[in-house]
Amino acid sequence: MVRWASKFSSGLLLLLVSCSAVEVVTSAPMVSESPQVTTADAVLWRGEFSATDWIETWGAQESGAWGLENLEVRPLSEGPFSEVLRVYYPAGSASPSVSRSQGVALGGGQFYADLNLPAQTALRLSYAVRFSEDFDFVKGGKLPGLYGGTGNSGGKIPDGTDGFSTRLMWRRAGAGELYVYLPTSEKYGTSLDRGAWTFEPGVWYRIEQEIVLNQPDQADGRARVWVDGERVINQEGLQFRTVDALKIDGLFFSTFFGGGDASWSTPKDVYVDFADFSVSEVSADELSP
Repeated sequence: MVRWASKFSSGLLLLLVSCSAVEVVTSAPMVSESPQVTTADAVLWRGEFSATDWIETWGAQESGAWGLENLEVRPLSEGPFSEVLRVYYPAGSASPSVSRSQGVALGGGQFYADLNLPAQTALRLSYAVRFSEDFDFVKGGKLPGLYGGTGNSGGKIPDGTDGFSTRLMWRRAGAGELYVYLPTSEKYGTSLDRGAWTFEPGVWYRIEQEIVLNQPDQADGRARVWVDGERVINQEGLQFRTVDALKIDGLFFSTFFGGGDASWSTPKDVYVDFADFSVSEVSADELSP
């Protein structure tokens, strides 16, 4: 199996490497149609995997990137998507902090991407996701979401001027939630609406996430999530920022098991497939409650 890894430098050098650390052979059932998209708003950006330098075209940053050796673009011969970004989580793997402190394998991967778009005050992110058929959700793990500024995570609580992040998570038995780092968060991120939906292994899901930032002097921000066209989260009264300069900068592609200790680790080699990323503007109608 051949995967790609990227070494970020001033020229963003991209390499293809041979990788034998993880070989996952489990197949997952396909669905005949792409999971439903709810929005018809203007698409500002669409993620493609066809070019070998796709990560550069996404505007990926060197800072905060890790685990890129665990990402592989794979063609699919059947199902709704011709190719996917497959992310591998080796047996025993967990988050970078757990890997460093306890010596377990590093699974998943992460990068921040500005998508070569100007910063926005409201955006809608859409992507499809499928967990491998034998996926064990254990205690939980991260999924991509929108971010601003430094994209705070890892216990770094925002102060209203530096950044925020709005990733999704899976929890025990596939329970879904929105996991945000906001100025109102405490020791770690804030869990919103845990169990609002449930993931099952081997099934494609369409995730849509809409973030509308607050006015700097008000707690009037909003976060909404749709799963397969059904709105499952509608959180209002949120404060993402205290200054007008802080905006939504792009996609925080972040996925791993964890979690702050090895008890979150996956007990076996598993993977997650991602496909059909896009970012759309939020229409004036959608901006109203």
